[in-house]
Amino acid sequence: MFDIGGLDMPQEQDHGGRVFFEYWSQDQTQNYVGSSKAPAALNTDKEIKTQWYNVGFAYNFNRDWGVMVRVPVTSSRALTTETDFMYPGQIQTFNSRTFGDLEIMGVYTGLSPDMSNGLIFGLKLPTASFTTPGLDRDNQIGTGSTDLILGGFHRGLLSGDNAWQYFSQFVWRQPFAYQSAADPQGFFDGNLGVVQTYHPGMQIDGAVGIIYNNWYHVLGFDKITPLAQVILSHRDSDSGTGSDPLNSGFDRVMLSPGIEFTKVLDEATKKVLKFYVDVEVPIYYRANSANNAGTEGQLVAPYLFKLVTSYNF
Repeated sequence: MFDIGGLDMPQEQDHGGRVFFEYWSQDQTQNYVGSSKAPAALNTDKEIKTQWYNVGFAYNFNRDWGVMVRVPVTSSRALTTETDFMYPGQIQTFNSRTFGDLEIMGVYTGLSPDMSNGLIFGLKLPTASFTTPGLDRDNQIGTGSTDLILGGFHRGLLSGDNAWQYFSQFVWRQPFAYQSAADPQGFFDGNLGVVQTYHPGMQIDGAVGIIYNNWYHVLGFDKITPLAQVILSHRDSDSGTGSDPLNSGFDRVMLSPGIEFTKVLDEATKKVLKFYVDVEVPIYYRANSANNAGTEGQLVAPYLFKLVTSYNF
Protein backbone atom coordinates (compact mmCIF):
# COMPACT_ATOMS: atom_id res chain seq x y z
CA MET A 1 0.00 0.00 0.00
CA PHE A 2 3.01 2.33 0.42
CA ASP A 3 4.44 1.76 -3.06
CA ILE A 4 1.67 3.72 -4.79
CA GLY A 5 1.69 7.48 -5.22
CA GLY A 6 4.60 9.85 -4.97
CA LEU A 7 7.15 10.83 -7.62
CA ASP A 8 9.09 7.63 -8.25
CA MET A 9 7.69 7.16 -11.77
CA PRO A 10 10.34 7.21 -14.54
CA GLN A 11 10.98 10.65 -15.99
CA GLU A 12 12.01 11.62 -19.53
CA GLN A 13 15.44 12.76 -18.37
CA ASP A 14 16.13 9.58 -16.39
CA HIS A 15 18.88 7.29 -17.54
CA GLY A 16 21.12 4.67 -16.01
CA GLY A 17 20.58 3.62 -12.43
CA ARG A 18 18.95 4.67 -9.18
CA VAL A 19 19.49 3.40 -5.65
CA PHE A 20 16.98 4.27 -2.97
CA PHE A 21 16.14 3.90 0.70
CA GLU A 22 12.55 3.88 1.95
CA TYR A 23 11.09 4.21 5.43
CA TRP A 24 7.39 3.36 5.84
CA SER A 25 5.47 3.57 9.11
CA GLN A 26 1.95 3.11 10.45
CA ASP A 27 0.42 2.67 13.92
CA GLN A 28 -3.02 1.01 13.84
CA THR A 29 -5.00 1.97 16.95
CA GLN A 30 -8.58 2.86 15.95
CA ASN A 31 -11.09 0.02 15.66
CA TYR A 32 -13.54 0.05 12.72
CA VAL A 33 -16.61 -2.07 12.03
CA GLY A 34 -17.98 -1.39 8.58
CA SER A 35 -17.44 2.31 7.81
CA SER A 36 -17.79 3.46 11.43
CA LYS A 37 -15.48 3.69 14.39
CA ALA A 38 -16.19 0.95 16.90
CA PRO A 39 -15.40 0.42 20.60
CA ALA A 40 -11.90 -0.89 21.24
CA ALA A 41 -13.40 -3.51 23.56
CA LEU A 42 -14.89 -5.35 20.55
CA ASN A 43 -11.44 -6.19 19.19
CA THR A 44 -8.99 -8.46 20.99
CA ASP A 45 -6.20 -6.71 19.04
CA LYS A 46 -5.40 -3.30 20.58
CA GLU A 47 -2.49 -1.92 18.54
CA ILE A 48 -0.43 -2.97 15.52
CA LYS A 49 2.69 -0.85 15.03
CA THR A 50 4.71 -1.53 11.88
CA GLN A 51 7.86 -0.10 10.34
CA TRP A 52 9.60 -1.06 7.09
CA TYR A 53 13.17 -0.19 6.07
CA ASN A 54 13.71 -0.91 2.37
CA VAL A 55 16.65 -0.54 0.04
CA GLY A 56 16.28 -0.86 -3.68
CA PHE A 57 17.84 -0.55 -7.08
CA ALA A 58 16.35 0.52 -10.41
CA TYR A 59 18.03 0.59 -13.79
CA ASN A 60 16.84 1.85 -17.18
CA PHE A 61 18.52 -0.17 -19.92
CA ASN A 62 17.12 2.26 -22.50
CA ARG A 63 14.08 4.52 -22.95
CA ASP A 64 11.78 1.50 -23.21
CA TRP A 65 12.85 -1.03 -20.59
CA GLY A 66 13.95 -1.02 -16.99
CA VAL A 67 14.03 -3.18 -13.88
CA MET A 68 13.51 -2.52 -10.17
CA VAL A 69 14.29 -4.59 -7.07
CA ARG A 70 12.99 -3.68 -3.61
CA VAL A 71 14.63 -5.39 -0.63
CA PRO A 72 12.92 -4.91 2.77
CA VAL A 73 16.09 -5.33 4.82
CA THR A 74 14.22 -4.92 8.10
CA SER A 75 10.52 -5.11 8.85
CA SER A 76 9.27 -4.82 12.42
CA ARG A 77 5.82 -5.28 13.90
CA ALA A 78 4.56 -4.99 17.46
CA LEU A 79 1.13 -6.52 18.11
CA THR A 80 -0.61 -5.72 21.39
CA THR A 81 -3.50 -8.12 21.92
CA GLU A 82 -5.55 -10.16 24.37
CA THR A 83 -3.86 -13.54 24.63
CA ASP A 84 -5.22 -15.82 27.31
CA PHE A 85 -8.28 -17.88 26.48
CA MET A 86 -8.66 -18.95 30.11
CA TYR A 87 -8.37 -15.41 31.50
CA PRO A 88 -9.87 -13.04 28.89
CA GLY A 89 -8.55 -9.50 29.00
CA GLN A 90 -4.90 -10.36 29.62
CA ILE A 91 -2.85 -8.06 27.35
CA GLN A 92 0.53 -8.93 25.86
CA THR A 93 2.73 -7.45 23.15
CA PHE A 94 4.45 -9.69 20.59
CA ASN A 95 7.29 -8.43 18.42
CA SER A 96 8.41 -9.61 15.00
CA ARG A 97 11.55 -8.34 13.31
CA THR A 98 12.53 -9.98 10.05
CA PHE A 99 13.73 -9.62 6.50
CA GLY A 100 10.69 -8.68 4.41
CA ASP A 101 9.14 -9.98 1.20
CA LEU A 102 11.37 -9.28 -1.81
CA GLU A 103 9.92 -7.59 -4.94
CA ILE A 104 11.37 -7.91 -8.45
CA MET A 105 9.69 -5.89 -11.21
CA GLY A 106 10.14 -4.97 -14.84
CA VAL A 107 9.21 -1.52 -16.17
CA TYR A 108 8.14 -0.74 -19.74
CA THR A 109 8.09 2.94 -20.77
CA GLY A 110 7.97 2.57 -24.54
CA LEU A 111 4.30 3.53 -24.91
CA SER A 112 5.11 7.22 -25.55
CA PRO A 113 8.24 9.13 -26.65
CA ASP A 114 8.45 11.17 -23.43
CA MET A 115 8.13 8.11 -21.11
CA SER A 116 4.92 9.58 -19.67
CA ASN A 117 3.09 6.24 -19.89
CA GLY A 118 4.35 2.97 -18.53
CA LEU A 119 3.62 -0.52 -17.27
CA ILE A 120 5.10 -2.48 -14.38
CA PHE A 121 5.03 -6.23 -13.88
CA GLY A 122 6.74 -8.59 -11.48
CA LEU A 123 6.59 -10.79 -8.43
CA LYS A 124 6.63 -10.49 -4.66
CA LEU A 125 8.47 -13.47 -3.20
CA PRO A 126 7.73 -15.10 0.20
CA THR A 127 11.08 -14.28 1.79
CA ALA A 128 9.73 -12.87 5.10
CA SER A 129 8.79 -14.90 8.14
CA PHE A 130 5.12 -15.90 8.45
CA THR A 131 5.44 -18.11 11.57
CA THR A 132 6.36 -15.65 14.35
CA PRO A 133 4.89 -16.83 17.70
CA GLY A 134 2.09 -14.64 19.05
CA LEU A 135 0.96 -13.38 15.63
CA ASP A 136 -1.86 -14.98 13.67
CA ARG A 137 -1.40 -15.25 9.91
CA ASP A 138 -2.97 -11.93 8.93
CA ASN A 139 -0.67 -10.11 11.36
CA GLN A 140 2.55 -11.75 10.19
CA ILE A 141 5.05 -9.59 8.33
CA GLY A 142 5.23 -12.14 5.52
CA THR A 143 2.18 -13.51 3.72
CA GLY A 144 3.76 -16.84 2.80
CA SER A 145 2.47 -16.34 -0.74
CA THR A 146 4.01 -15.41 -4.06
CA ASP A 147 2.19 -12.39 -5.51
CA LEU A 148 1.80 -11.34 -9.13
CA ILE A 149 2.24 -7.56 -9.45
CA LEU A 150 0.80 -5.64 -12.42
CA GLY A 151 0.42 -1.88 -12.71
CA GLY A 152 0.70 1.21 -14.82
CA PHE A 153 1.20 4.97 -14.66
CA HIS A 154 0.50 8.11 -16.69
CA ARG A 155 1.72 11.70 -16.46
CA GLY A 156 0.33 14.72 -18.27
CA LEU A 157 0.39 18.51 -18.43
CA LEU A 158 -2.19 20.81 -16.89
CA SER A 159 -0.51 23.99 -18.13
CA GLY A 160 1.43 24.79 -21.27
CA ASP A 161 4.48 26.03 -19.38
CA ASN A 162 4.94 22.61 -17.69
CA ALA A 163 4.44 24.19 -14.25
CA TRP A 164 1.39 22.11 -13.38
CA GLN A 165 1.22 18.39 -14.08
CA TYR A 166 -1.08 15.53 -13.16
CA PHE A 167 -0.40 11.83 -12.70
CA SER A 168 -2.23 8.55 -12.15
CA GLN A 169 -1.02 5.14 -11.04
CA PHE A 170 -2.41 1.74 -10.14
CA VAL A 171 -0.95 -1.50 -8.79
CA TRP A 172 -2.77 -4.85 -8.67
CA ARG A 173 -1.46 -7.64 -6.45
CA GLN A 174 -2.77 -11.18 -6.87
CA PRO A 175 -1.40 -13.74 -4.39
CA PHE A 176 -0.88 -17.36 -5.46
CA ALA A 177 1.36 -20.30 -4.50
CA TYR A 178 0.19 -20.15 -0.89
CA GLN A 179 2.05 -21.77 2.00
CA SER A 180 0.42 -23.38 5.05
CA ALA A 181 1.86 -23.18 8.55
CA ALA A 182 1.26 -24.63 12.00
CA ASP A 183 -0.78 -22.50 14.41
CA PRO A 184 1.27 -22.64 17.62
CA GLN A 185 -1.26 -20.63 19.65
CA GLY A 186 -4.44 -22.43 18.57
CA PHE A 187 -5.96 -19.08 17.56
CA PHE A 188 -8.78 -20.54 15.51
CA ASP A 189 -9.88 -23.78 17.14
CA GLY A 190 -7.96 -23.93 20.41
CA ASN A 191 -5.80 -26.81 19.16
CA LEU A 192 -2.11 -25.96 19.24
CA GLY A 193 0.15 -26.96 16.35
CA VAL A 194 -2.56 -27.70 13.76
CA VAL A 195 -1.43 -26.81 10.23
CA GLN A 196 -3.66 -24.07 8.82
CA THR A 197 -4.03 -22.72 5.29
CA TYR A 198 -3.92 -18.98 4.59
CA HIS A 199 -4.80 -17.24 1.32
CA PRO A 200 -4.37 -13.43 1.52
CA GLY A 201 -6.88 -11.39 -0.44
CA MET A 202 -6.24 -9.68 -3.75
CA GLN A 203 -5.45 -5.97 -3.43
CA ILE A 204 -5.57 -3.08 -5.90
CA ASP A 205 -4.29 0.43 -5.11
CA GLY A 206 -4.58 3.56 -7.24
CA ALA A 207 -3.46 7.17 -6.97
CA VAL A 208 -4.28 10.39 -8.81
CA GLY A 209 -2.59 13.69 -8.08
CA ILE A 210 -1.33 17.07 -9.19
CA ILE A 211 2.24 18.36 -9.12
CA TYR A 212 3.70 21.86 -9.11
CA ASN A 213 6.84 21.52 -11.20
CA ASN A 214 8.20 25.09 -11.44
CA TRP A 215 9.79 25.85 -8.08
CA TYR A 216 13.52 26.15 -8.80
CA HIS A 217 16.57 27.21 -6.76
CA VAL A 218 14.92 27.49 -3.35
CA LEU A 219 16.56 26.92 0.06
CA GLY A 220 19.73 25.60 -1.56
CA PHE A 221 17.92 22.95 -3.64
CA ASP A 222 17.82 22.93 -7.42
CA LYS A 223 14.11 22.13 -7.34
CA ILE A 224 11.35 21.59 -4.80
CA THR A 225 8.26 19.75 -6.03
CA PRO A 226 5.09 19.72 -3.91
CA LEU A 227 2.18 17.46 -4.76
CA ALA A 228 -1.33 16.58 -3.61
CA GLN A 229 -2.79 13.15 -4.24
CA VAL A 230 -5.74 10.88 -3.54
CA ILE A 231 -4.98 7.19 -2.88
CA LEU A 232 -7.68 4.54 -3.20
CA SER A 233 -7.44 0.90 -2.12
CA HIS A 234 -9.54 -2.25 -2.25
CA ARG A 235 -8.61 -5.57 -0.68
CA ASP A 236 -10.63 -8.77 -0.77
CA SER A 237 -11.18 -10.82 2.38
CA ASP A 238 -8.62 -13.48 3.27
CA SER A 239 -9.58 -17.14 3.04
CA GLY A 240 -8.31 -20.47 4.34
CA THR A 241 -8.57 -22.28 7.66
CA GLY A 242 -6.01 -19.93 9.24
CA SER A 243 -7.68 -16.74 8.00
CA ASP A 244 -10.23 -14.39 9.56
CA PRO A 245 -12.59 -13.54 6.67
CA LEU A 246 -15.08 -11.66 8.87
CA ASN A 247 -12.34 -9.20 9.91
CA SER A 248 -10.23 -8.83 6.76
CA GLY A 249 -10.66 -6.97 3.48
CA PHE A 250 -11.35 -3.25 3.15
CA ASP A 251 -12.00 -0.21 0.97
CA ARG A 252 -10.09 2.98 1.71
CA VAL A 253 -9.63 6.56 0.46
CA MET A 254 -6.68 8.65 1.65
CA LEU A 255 -5.59 12.24 1.08
CA SER A 256 -1.85 12.70 0.89
CA PRO A 257 0.24 15.88 0.61
CA GLY A 258 3.87 15.31 -0.30
CA ILE A 259 7.02 17.13 -1.29
CA GLU A 260 10.26 16.25 -3.05
CA PHE A 261 13.61 18.05 -2.75
CA THR A 262 16.10 17.70 -5.63
CA LYS A 263 19.82 18.47 -5.57
CA VAL A 264 21.88 18.12 -8.77
CA LEU A 265 25.34 16.85 -7.82
CA ASP A 266 26.81 16.69 -11.33
CA GLU A 267 24.78 18.07 -14.24
CA ALA A 268 27.08 16.63 -16.91
CA THR A 269 26.64 13.04 -15.71
CA LYS A 270 23.12 13.62 -14.35
CA LYS A 271 23.98 12.56 -10.82
CA VAL A 272 21.01 13.67 -8.71
CA LEU A 273 20.05 13.29 -5.06
CA LYS A 274 16.35 13.35 -4.15
CA PHE A 275 14.47 13.37 -0.85
CA TYR A 276 10.71 12.72 -0.77
CA VAL A 277 8.23 12.64 2.13
CA ASP A 278 4.46 12.38 2.41
CA VAL A 279 1.72 11.77 4.97
CA GLU A 280 -1.35 9.72 4.02
CA VAL A 281 -4.54 10.40 5.98
CA PRO A 282 -7.61 8.13 5.61
CA ILE A 283 -10.81 10.09 4.99
CA TYR A 284 -12.93 7.01 4.32
CA TYR A 285 -12.50 3.44 5.52
CA ARG A 286 -14.85 0.51 5.17
CA ALA A 287 -13.71 -2.56 7.03
CA ASN A 288 -15.15 -5.79 5.69
CA SER A 289 -16.74 -6.40 9.07
CA ALA A 290 -20.36 -6.42 10.16
CA ASN A 291 -22.24 -6.68 13.41
CA ASN A 292 -22.57 -10.45 13.46
CA ALA A 293 -21.08 -13.41 15.29
CA GLY A 294 -17.29 -13.48 14.98
CA THR A 295 -16.87 -9.81 14.09
CA GLU A 296 -14.30 -7.83 16.05
CA GLY A 297 -13.44 -5.12 13.55
CA GLN A 298 -10.18 -3.91 12.06
CA LEU A 299 -7.53 -1.61 13.48
CA VAL A 300 -6.90 1.49 11.33
CA ALA A 301 -3.97 3.91 11.48
CA PRO A 302 -4.90 7.63 11.77
CA TYR A 303 -2.11 8.38 9.28
CA LEU A 304 0.67 6.66 7.33
CA PHE A 305 4.15 8.10 6.85
CA LYS A 306 6.54 7.58 3.95
CA LEU A 307 10.10 8.79 3.37
CA VAL A 308 12.22 8.05 0.30
CA THR A 309 15.82 9.06 -0.39
CA SER A 310 17.26 8.24 -3.83
CA TYR A 311 20.44 8.74 -5.80
CA ASN A 312 20.27 8.78 -9.59
CA PHE A 313 23.43 8.10 -11.56
